Amino acid sequence: MQSIYLIGFMGSGKTTVADQLGKYYQLPVQDTDQMIEAMQNKKIKQIFAEEGEHQFRQYEHDVLTTTESNNCIIATGGGIIEQDRNVHWLKDKQVIYLQTSWPEIVNRLKDEGDRPIWQDQNRDKEQLLLSREQKYLEAATYVIRTDGKSIDLLVKEIIEVITTS
Repeated sequence: MQSIYLIGFMGSGKTTVADQLGKYYQLPVQDTDQMIEAMQNKKIKQIFAEEGEHQFRQYEHDVLTTTESNNCIIATGGGIIEQDRNVHWLKDKQVIYLQTSWPEIVNRLKDEGDRPIWQDQNRDKEQLLLSREQKYLEAATYVIRTDGKSIDLLVKEIIEVITTS
């Protein structure tokens, strides 16, 4: 089976859905943020604070391109599509965009404290979502709307769309 890449804004459910898809398909699950933290021996928040977002995006690209030969489920960071080279790299892969509305994201992340971009009071996160939308769509093989759906239903929809295409 071809690897499955999950993309979407922070709070869209990529990590949780990846875990469930991995169980269903009996495939290993990789999370690019967790891979970066392991390789750098730092939390994402610390990387942003000490090295900046630009360096984090470089780490993100480096990690993404190591997943190509693996037969697994990959949960990517919300900003994976910030670099055109990542969007281009994802184009011939099986990519699921977990499309989530702004109100749903706000509700899901209301108590979140570990996401540096979410905590940055100087950034307009709704505008960030809007600015990323086209790149998510460009990279995606399939789009799954997540609003108001359980993880089980999302996994079922992903399995169905992959199986029937």
